[in-house]
Amino acid sequence: MQIFIGADNDLFALAGCSVIIAPFSNRGEQIVGAIGVVGPARMNYARIIPMVDYTAKIVSRLIG
Repeated sequence: MQIFIGADNDLFALAGCSVIIAPFSNRGEQIVGAIGVVGPARMNYARIIPMVDYTAKIVSRLIG
């Protein structure tokens, strides 16, 4: 999981945004994609991080 918070990343520093990204993989443990949330720098991280992680795990199981 990667978390980029506003000023920590040059790409989003001026926009005041944050990005939370979690990869998902196939059965061979190869990363085939990622699921993420883009939102304001002051979002509810305690709620969103587990949701992104859980969703990535479910997608990994489904594409197996």
